[in-house]
Amino acid sequence: MTARDTAKETIRTIKKKKPELTCVLYPAIPLGYTKMASDFPGTVSVQVKALKMIITDICSSLSKFGFKYYVICTFHMDLGHLKAIYSAMSKAMKNKPIKIIEPWGPYFYNKEVEKREPQVGFDTKKEVHACFRETSLMNYQYPYLVDPSYKDLQSIYRDLYSPRVLGKTFKEIGITEGYVGSPARADSDYGRWFFQQIVDTYTQATLDMIEGKKPVDLPLQAQMLMRSMFWVR
Repeated sequence: MTARDTAKETIRTIKKKKPELTCVLYPAIPLGYTKMASDFPGTVSVQVKALKMIITDICSSLSKFGFKYYVICTFHMDLGHLKAIYSAMSKAMKNKPIKIIEPWGPYFYNKEVEKREPQVGFDTKKEVHACFRETSLMNYQYPYLVDPSYKDLQSIYRDLYSPRVLGKTFKEIGITEGYVGSPARADSDYGRWFFQQIVDTYTQATLDMIEGKKPVDLPLQAQMLMRSMFWVR
């Protein structure tokens, strides 16, 4: 829902800045690689190679109708998920005269949110999954969908990007509630700021792509981790 809503707002913003552009929002694709959360009911994880094929084929098919620029909007930052996306982008651009970007991964892994966010009174570096930031975002976007019990949840912290836990599920590393961080601290005002950060990131990256500027890359560490994910299925 965040990916869809921010994409819609990005289109509105771009139309104001560049009214000569035609922006088309492709229907959301509710698929992703998410082995880490696969212990929890409702989580559906597809193989990396399947997701790669879907993205490649969609971009290649649309290119036949004259589409040249593509912005992949995803809020899911699992490295296996991003590996599928970036592999698909590379393959599609190799075979077709198109440009494709995925803006949020570089923003997320370059820690831009920590550099830019307003003071919130606590250390946010350990907020990772269904945490303060994401609960704040939902409190801003869809407060009627947020169960008020989040206010009573204890803070839980784990380093999900440590080599020791890569390839394991939440429950295998001792997380039983499906979140890593402190959702009880959630604040809708922060959620409003965070939402706008996503929109601004998508907007600037899109305009830069059209102007021929090189997109921001994932940091080297994230790229190396993606390449070494031999366990991804």
